[in-house]
Amino acid sequence: MSASIKRPANSVEENPIKLSTFKANEHSLNKFKEWMTENSFNLSPKIYVGNDGSCAQYGAVALEDIEEGESLFQIQRSCLLMPQTSTISQQIQNDMDSLKSSSGWVPLLLSLMYEYNNPQSKWRPYLDLVPDFKQLDLPMFWTETERKSLLKSTGVIEAVDKDINNISTEFNDIILPFVKKHSDLFGECCLNLEFYKQMVAFVMAYSFTEPPDDEFDDSPPPMMVPMADILNHVAKNNAQLAFEKDALKMVAIKTIKKGEEIYNTYGQLANWQLLQMYGFAEQFPNNHYDTKLPKSLPINNEVLLKDKTNFLIDMELMIRDGSFVVGISGVLTEDEMYQVIRVLLMNEKEYNEHKEKDGWSEDEEEEEEESLEFGKNCILL
Repeated sequence: MSASIKRPANSVEENPIKLSTFKANEHSLNKFKEWMTENSFNLSPKIYVGNDGSCAQYGAVALEDIEEGESLFQIQRSCLLMPQTSTISQQIQNDMDSLKSSSGWVPLLLSLMYEYNNPQSKWRPYLDLVPDFKQLDLPMFWTETERKSLLKSTGVIEAVDKDINNISTEFNDIILPFVKKHSDLFGECCLNLEFYKQMVAFVMAYSFTEPPDDEFDDSPPPMMVPMADILNHVAKNNAQLAFEKDALKMVAIKTIKKGEEIYNTYGQLANWQLLQMYGFAEQFPNNHYDTKLPKSLPINNEVLLKDKTNFLIDMELMIRDGSFVVGISGVLTEDEMYQVIRVLLMNEKEYNEHKEKDGWSEDEEEEEEESLEFGKNCILL
């Protein structure tokens, strides 16, 4: 079960007011269920959607046993909230060249900014159900002092600082010019950086990304998937979203007993990533994707470690941010993991000799024996 990691509440801050047609949670939930029925979500009668039995504000619970492979609900592609389906799709398409960004999120964020503040939006029942932004207590909204005192050595501080800088740059360079150009479509709150940060947090915590057709293709931009984002996350999930031609389907991937919560997965994410993007972490030891940042090896000074990192990236043993991931099914093979650790443990002389050989050892037989011995004596968690 997910566990929130929150800091003490600050004084009340003024946030842009959401133009909502409903206020009562139960009323909003019922309106959303009616909207799902009208749009052929085919919600299974075997599941309950609401507050009861959920580890967070909303969730889904099995009312009776659900077998592996059963469809729990579906979302027609016309009901996905994304630039192509939004009311301002034409304006976005016309200005697409000026909306390119490092995140690739700008077209969706503009769509969301418009629809969120449009009382007549097609997605009004969905947007009325989404928790108030004050419940999105992500570290990006914490004070710098809170982040430094509570998140030291987790990797979250650096990730959040990078997010905040990127958000500010995108807002000033891309979002503001578009909003001002189309001032007839956007209210004054859309000129507010804090409101934009809230929209980014909304996308970060609630959106989905469809897997690319080819593993070598770039990942498609995110989209909002009503109902799918109500399900909570655990690493050992019992349901998964299937992307089909005409609709997306949430399918049980194992037997779900009556009374159990139905969990989706947000991906193979360590606790620091869950905290950064969603504002919670799983309790130990439930998250088998969790990682621990090792202390710096004393053999590596800053310059040497940077050089080793670049070398391992060039060898395709690390990804560009200088990290590597080992999942339960394995991302690096045993030999590749051995090579990474071996390089990190080399002194400067050994490393320079190793680099001159482009990572190849003159004595492959000896290296193979070392690798086998490493495999016998090491357990990767």
